[in-house]
Amino acid sequence: MSNCRGVSLNILLLIDILLFLILFYSLYTDLRYGKIYNFITVPSIGAGLVLNAFSNQGGHVSGLLTSFAAASGAFLFFIIPYKLGALGGGDVKLMMAIGALKGHIFLFYAVISIGLVSFVLSLFVFFMQLFKDRKFGGVMQILVSFYYRNIEVTGDELKPALKKNLKFGISIFFGTVIAFFYLLKR
Repeated sequence: MSNCRGVSLNILLLIDILLFLILFYSLYTDLRYGKIYNFITVPSIGAGLVLNAFSNQGGHVSGLLTSFAAASGAFLFFIIPYKLGALGGGDVKLMMAIGALKGHIFLFYAVISIGLVSFVLSLFVFFMQLFKDRKFGGVMQILVSFYYRNIEVTGDELKPALKKNLKFGISIFFGTVIAFFYLLKR
């Protein structure tokens, strides 16, 4: 029994490492190329299903079903903003991967955190637009420069207003990290 518990803990650690690897890589590709790639998200969904099947104390089927339910829940929740043009397909699949890896309870806290981070970033975008013609110095100039190089989505004027000014991968990254450390303390 203790060996089974050790294997389960190792799988949970592997899930956490995989989560942070896909989050960092997805943040990088979203900032650099404006995309979250399928070759990261789709295998991560599969890995979450398989790893949770072997880490669950209730049995393989229970872990697989829990992981599948969380991935499906993420899909159902985020497909509406995707269809409205507010999110990209990579954002939806990244959320499915987070759900498949960490389960529905973690996904719930991540969605709440992502919403709060999105709100703060939206305020930041609003103020950057409000003061875009003004010259700043010091720390404000660094923030303005970072905004125009990394956060603002430019070029395609046909994009919906929700997606024009903010890359959602940033919110997913920071919101998921906040949820991870919040639940770690509990």
